[in-house]
Amino acid sequence: MSEEAVAWMKSVNGEKPFYMNYWMFSVHGPWGAKEELIEKYRQKVDTNRLQRSPSYAAMIESLDDAVGVLLDELDRLGIAERTAIIFLSDNGGTKHIGLREKTSNGEDFLAAPTHNSPLKGGKGTMFEGGIRVPCVIIWPGRTVPGSRTDARIQSTDFYPTILNLLGVSIPGDHPVDGADISPAMGDTDWKRKEPMFTYFPSPPQGVPDWLPPAISVHEDNWKMIRLFHQGENQEHDYLLYDLDADIGETTNLAGRYPKRVKKMDKLIEDHLKETKAIVPLPNPDFNPEQYRPEWIGKQRNKRIITPNERR
Repeated sequence: MSEEAVAWMKSVNGEKPFYMNYWMFSVHGPWGAKEELIEKYRQKVDTNRLQRSPSYAAMIESLDDAVGVLLDELDRLGIAERTAIIFLSDNGGTKHIGLREKTSNGEDFLAAPTHNSPLKGGKGTMFEGGIRVPCVIIWPGRTVPGSRTDARIQSTDFYPTILNLLGVSIPGDHPVDGADISPAMGDTDWKRKEPMFTYFPSPPQGVPDWLPPAISVHEDNWKMIRLFHQGENQEHDYLLYDLDADIGETTNLAGRYPKRVKKMDKLIEDHLKETKAIVPLPNPDFNPEQYRPEWIGKQRNKRIITPNERR
């Protein structure tokens, strides 16, 4: 894919502006990598560590190589200093499957591709391990090499941000999700003013820490998750976390801060109405005797990937 991307950039040849969307799958299933790279990381693996998959480490190196191929081509074309680059993952690391691996001594062991500690959850969850992802932005003239920020952003922010930096105005009657985060590129202390929403009403149940249909909102250091119709009499239930004090989302503070819950739930309700979102409805045929709340968040039948199933 990187070779195809380079071929396309050569066809443009730096003579006119271009936009490229390149979704790298070299860190995604199917799980496999170059055998020589897997062997390289077998020599380094520590089976006592949470992050211990030589196969996934090899996949990461291939991704790094692909990124390098693109950056080298920008240099060759002489357009690196006028090309913006955004590098982003679309979800947290996968921890719901097991890869059968071998040590350098040939001993078998089982490892998830990734581990998101100290964050809770992973891909397919509403917890921070599922939605907090790496992001690198290079924008010549705006970003400072090596600078870092804790600014809270999400992928819907890139649309208004890119348009603003290109001097393209957004029509007043064109609703836009997301915020212009361009100030964060030059001010590492910039903080987001707007609340940030994550809506995932159809969750997979085959991952650890999964939740029933839910929506979350981040505001300042607070995060609240609304669990649709999971409370008493099918009212909503809530999980509230202070991420500054509890990044692992271990302590639900909803019962301690009812005013905070009410305030943040109004943010959620207003967002759902403004976006005309489809929301889960109570089940008129709900039978509490068949309800199994103890299954929430529990992974059942974890899939094990054998070498023969890999790419």
